[in-house]
Amino acid sequence: MQFSFDLISDLHIETWPGFDWTHQATSPFCVVAGDVAADPEITKSTLEHLGQCYQAVFYIDGNTEHYHNLNDLGQSYQNLHQAVNTIKNVVYMQDNVVIVQGVAIIATNGWWSYDLDPGLDPEQSIAWHRDRMCITDRAAHAVTSLAYNDAAYMINSVRKLQTHRDVRSIVAVTHTVPRVGIIDHDIELAGTWRYNVMGNAHMQMALQEDTERKLKTWCFGHYHRSVDREFDGIRYVSNCRGRGDTTWSQPAYYPKRITVEF
Repeated sequence: MQFSFDLISDLHIETWPGFDWTHQATSPFCVVAGDVAADPEITKSTLEHLGQCYQAVFYIDGNTEHYHNLNDLGQSYQNLHQAVNTIKNVVYMQDNVVIVQGVAIIATNGWWSYDLDPGLDPEQSIAWHRDRMCITDRAAHAVTSLAYNDAAYMINSVRKLQTHRDVRSIVAVTHTVPRVGIIDHDIELAGTWRYNVMGNAHMQMALQEDTERKLKTWCFGHYHRSVDREFDGIRYVSNCRGRGDTTWSQPAYYPKRITVEF
C-alpha cells in the first residue's frame, strides 16, 4: 500500500514578493514543517490559503512563528493555538496524532538543546543565541526545556503507536533537524555556534521505541537546503524554501511529493 503527501516548509513569507499555491498541489494532503512567517496574521492567512488547496494540511510550528515573542514562549504558543485551530482543513499537529490510510503522522517543533555538536560548549552556544536574538538569558535557556519536552513527546508517541492496530507506518515530522549526521557535511555550519541551534539530537531516542519498525520517514525543515538521505533504514527529507534575501533559498519553489510504502 501507498500513502502520499506534499512536503513544504520554511516559507518565510515576508521575505518573498508573494505566495500563491493555487494548482501547485500534487496530492490531497500537505505537511508544513514550520517557519511559515514571523507575523501571526500572515501565518494564519497563508495556512488558510493552503487549506483551500488541500483536503487536509498537517502543520507544525517553527521557531520563526515565535520570533516576536521569544521572551514568553508560553504565551506565544497559546496565541498560535488560538489562531490555527479555527482554520478549515488545517490541523495543528502539536499534541495531535493523525492517522490516514494506515499511516500515523506525529509532529513537534523540536527546537534545540544547544548540544547537537558535543564538541561545542552549550553555554557558549546559548550566549551566542541570546545575543543574536536580543532575548533574555532565561529565554535562551528555556529553549532547552522545550527541546527536551518535544523529544519526550516524540518518544512517547512512537511508543504508543507500536500496538495501535490501525497504524501500519509512522511519519515523524519536526521543524528542526532530528539527527546529527544530516548536516555534518556542511562546511558553512560545522564548528560554528549556529550549528548548535539547528537541531535536536535527542529526537533519535524515539527510534529505540520503534520496536515494530513502523517509522520509515522523517520530515523536517529549518535547514535551508534540500535533503533526501537515508540513515539506518529511515528516509530523512526536507523541502525548505528559505528566506528570500539569502542564498540559502529556492526562488522557484514547488511541493516535494513524499510516498510512504507499507
